Amino acid sequence: MQKDNEIKKLKSNNKLLEDKWTKKQILELANLEQDLIIKKLESKKLAKSLGLKMSIINPKITFIQANSAKVRIQNHLSYKLGQALIENSKSILGYIRMPYVLSYIKDKHKFEQKAYEEKIKENPNLALPPLETYPDYNEALKEKECFTYKLGEALMQANKNWYGAGYIKFIFKDVPRLKRKYNKN
Repeated sequence: MQKDNEIKKLKSNNKLLEDKWTKKQILELANLEQDLIIKKLESKKLAKSLGLKMSIINPKITFIQANSAKVRIQNHLSYKLGQALIENSKSILGYIRMPYVLSYIKDKHKFEQKAYEEKIKENPNLALPPLETYPDYNEALKEKECFTYKLGEALMQANKNWYGAGYIKFIFKDVPRLKRKYNKN
């Protein structure tokens, strides 16, 4: 009888210990899950501050850069100016407002560059990687050779030589030459 009582007592103590151990395991598991959620939120916050999109396809976390090399080329001043020249050359009103639009684009680009440089000074980790490291680098090189980019480059060159009839050369020599070159292609 005493053995039975001891066995029952041991079984109840064992159950109690198992319950405590189980509860401890459950609580530890819940803590680990909370830590994982916190880490994911921190990584999302970091990715957002870096301007990156997060993609969780595999169990591991991978970052996908929001900007491609092609988009970076399209953010060059040459491309922006060339695009504005093309868009505003379709109407008389466009020709009239073109100097203002080009001036606005140039000023806005300078402001954006200054803001970017200040951010880089504050946190050098935010610097964009070299174009060569992007997967679509070859596509970006093609974009650099397009009519829009070359037209913007020619305008910038004309602006540098404005005192030596740079704009006249641009209108009567560079633009027709670029049109001929890109109409062949």
